[in-house]
Order: sequence, then structure tokens, then C-alpha cells
Amino acid sequence: MKAWKVLMIIGAAMTFAAALTAQTASAAQMQPSGRALNTGSQPSGSNTLTYAWVVTANVPVYANPGDAAPVRDLGAGFLYVSLSDTRPVVVGDQTWYQINKGEYVNAANLQIIKPTSFRGITLTATPDKPFGWLVYSVYPSSEAGAAPAKSAPLLLRYTPITVFEEKKLDDLIWYRIGEKQWVDQKKVGLILPAPRPDGVGPTDKWIDVNTFEQTLTAYEGDRMVYATLVSSGLPYWATDPGLFRVYAKVKMAKMSGRDGLPDYYFLEDVPFAMYFNRDMALHGAYWHDKFGFKHSHGCVNLPPADAEWLYNWTTPAAGASNWTVVPDRKNNDIGTWVWVHEG
Repeated sequence: MKAWKVLMIIGAAMTFAAALTAQTASAAQMQPSGRALNTGSQPSGSNTLTYAWVVTANVPVYANPGDAAPVRDLGAGFLYVSLSDTRPVVVGDQTWYQINKGEYVNAANLQIIKPTSFRGITLTATPDKPFGWLVYSVYPSSEAGAAPAKSAPLLLRYTPITVFEEKKLDDLIWYRIGEKQWVDQKKVGLILPAPRPDGVGPTDKWIDVNTFEQTLTAYEGDRMVYATLVSSGLPYWATDPGLFRVYAKVKMAKMSGRDGLPDYYFLEDVPFAMYFNRDMALHGAYWHDKFGFKHSHGCVNLPPADAEWLYNWTTPAAGASNWTVVPDRKNNDIGTWVWVHEG
């Protein structure tokens, strides 16, 4: 287990030879030296919902703003809602938000959030060098094992990197990501080209989930077509290893679990879920920005734009319905393969 890449926070559960546009403006200003950038693209998500964190336990829900008696409460736990209408309703000295039809919550109990801006990349060929992203903001060292250089620039979290050289010192691997720029493996979510697992055909679509690196790579046969960071299950709710197939897809639905326990969670309108093993799914996670670290109750959390890209790419192909299910789950020869492994 990559213990140093685990954040104990409760949550739901070549050079880039083919493709990469600059990630964020701030990251682009601080890219490691020596890394050539080529053409490429990042997905643009279509989910325009506004979400809010429920910051108070047992929040009362009212049929109308200012009503005397609530119709229910939201309970206590890790709770997020989507807003049916982002325009606040002001009644007297109080402000309200509509969370569902005929359901209003006092705005003092909600904190509107913005999902991560991070997203992975599409590729047109498999890179010939390991690559990935920084998962911490770091000052690089001028040589492997050394303290950060005094004159080193700050490289921001989610900065894309290519590994040009690696050295192992004691039990720690160091990566050279630019001229006289070294970082240790704890700071990186690395993409390593993987061979097709046994049973996956030469033209099959398959997804590689590396729970050690906390990365995901999508392939068509032996060709890498997509890569990003993920958040798989925390140690107590580890994502099961193995080779699976997507058997159901849900464009948007609530997710909840651990009822009656301190880590109860309820998440409205979780986007682009792809179920592959019992109740474990790949899906968008709008409620955190901890990609590159274990952070879920067993599912594989994705930045929402990445989840949408995979949802549209994977089989079974999604139709107009909110749900898409393979005809025969026991003899599923349709769904995209999902290979979960630790390193």
C-alpha cells in the first residue's frame, strides 16, 4: 500500500508524445524545464449543475421558504446537494435555496462549491517515457536525494511532468523531470504503459486503474488513448483488485451509504457512473479535489470532465436513458474491461 498517498478524509466512494495542452495557467507558468509539449486535448465537461456542501447537521427542509414546520431533515454526515435553482430566494432577513422541487433549505446551512478544474488528457499514441502529474506543490532538488534547491521554482500541484531519468536511493525512487529538477516518487502520480491483461483482446477497450500511483489509463488494444489521476478506496474500503467489465452506466444519480454510522454519506446527482464490480463504479466526484490520493469508500473517483469522457467512450454505449445496462451481466461480452491493480 502506498501509505503516503492516502488522505484520511471521508468521501463517497516520450514526453506527452501524443497529446497535451497546458493544464491551468498557473501550472503552465511553472512547468518543469526540459519537457517538450506536443499537440493534444483535454476534455471539456458538459455538467452545469451547481452543488453545495451541507455544513450543518440535521438541516431542516421546508416546502416553502419561511414555513413554520419542515417536511424533513437532511440528516447528519457527509452531505452534498445540487441546487435546482441557483438564484437565492430572500424572505425577510433570510436567504433560501431550492434543492429539489418543493424543497428549500436556509442558505446559512449550505456552502456552494466549485468542482475541480483538473482534468486528464487524450492521447493519439502511447508515450515512450513515463509521465504524469505532481500531486503536491514542490520545490525540486538539483540532484536525486538532495534538499530542494534554494533557487528552485515552485512547481504547482497538478503540473504535468515527464520522467527523463530515475534513481533509487534507499527505498525511495527519484525522478528527473527537467534539467537539474528532481522530485521523489511521493510527489508524483505516474502513468506507466501497461501490457494488456490476459483475456483482453488486441482491439478491446480497457481501463487500467493503478491504485499505487492513483492513476487511470484507457487503452484501445495496445494504444493508450487517455490518462488522468483518480482517487480509489481508502484502506478500510479498498477498491477490489481484479479484471472486471463495465456492466451498467448511469448518467446521473444519488449515491449514499453507511446509514446510521458516523461516516454516513449522501451525494446528490453524482455524474457519469460506470459500474464494474458489484456496487463499485468509476464516477465523477465534484465534492473533492484530492485526485492522486486514496479518498473514497471503494469507488474510483474521477474529475467530472474525465468521468464524462470515459462515460462516452466506454461500452455499453449510453443511449438517451439515464441508465444503460448490459443484456446479460453473467455473460457480459460487451462492457469495457476494467483492470484494477496495485502497481
